[in-house]
Amino acid sequence: MYIKHCKLPENKQIELMKYFIADSTTRTAADLADIHRNTAIRFFHKLREKIALKQQNRSE
Repeated sequence: MYIKHCKLPENKQIELMKYFIADSTTRTAADLADIHRNTAIRFFHKLREKIALKQQNRSE
């Protein structure tokens, strides 16, 4: 899965997705991925939006 308009390198996106799936907190994921916590917060938010959109499209 790819997040549009995301300046994070693909390897950081994949790493954050793994932490998202593992149900890590955003701050913990940011520390482990060695990125700023606000970047992780924004990425997790975009990921949740994309998941919600895909679920909505499937239900239609």
